[in-house]
Amino acid sequence: MQDPSVKRLFKEQLQHYAHTDQYKSSPLSALILAWLSKQKSNKRLEICEFGGGAGQLLAQIQKSFPKYSYTNMEIIHDYKQYLASGDIRFVFGSVLHSGFRNGSFDLIVMRDVLHHLVGRSLKEAGSNQILALKELKRVIRPGGVVFIEEFTNESEISGKLLYYLTRLNSKIGIHISSLFVSPNVIVSFLTSNKLIALCNSVFGKENVDIEIEHQEFIWHIWLLHLFGKLNKAIITIRRK
Repeated sequence: MQDPSVKRLFKEQLQHYAHTDQYKSSPLSALILAWLSKQKSNKRLEICEFGGGAGQLLAQIQKSFPKYSYTNMEIIHDYKQYLASGDIRFVFGSVLHSGFRNGSFDLIVMRDVLHHLVGRSLKEAGSNQILALKELKRVIRPGGVVFIEEFTNESEISGKLLYYLTRLNSKIGIHISSLFVSPNVIVSFLTSNKLIALCNSVFGKENVDIEIEHQEFIWHIWLLHLFGKLNKAIITIRRK
């Protein structure tokens, strides 16, 4: 079960995510375009992003491949009015229970979603993360590809403390918008090794390619992550 704070958070940050997207600096942009350029079939590929905000990344891909079908699934209805392209289908729902049919998509994107899939406990957050990966596996077609971009905190202790501190703040109510501190921000970061293990267990090690990029952040971000090393995992999963 997903904690209600998740919906409240993205409702609270609607204006930020509706108008700001780091798709230009995302390594996934080039990876997605490269994969699509290699597809020789004339069929209309189905592309979906889970948690795509206003669909900024999808809109950019659409400029290069306008004949494909694009779907953006979000847990907040309000993002629909801010869609970056009128040709993107908006679907209200969650990666935990999307409602899509088996094998619905040829390409799936999910960026910085896993650490937000918190539940009522740290154990439940872990179960949600596994459930999300299983849902991606269910809805990707054979021969398709899943691209995941995810922040990781390389200190397991820091990751656990961060979960419990953000859970505590959900009751205390400290709000510092410039630092993204809010009672609705409850996060459960994985280490790179844990994330790799989860992907391998769900999709099979032979289907998973992962690149870890070291991230440089200003001091207060480092402090907010309790001095744990914050990296970016870029994951490519091929569905056989």
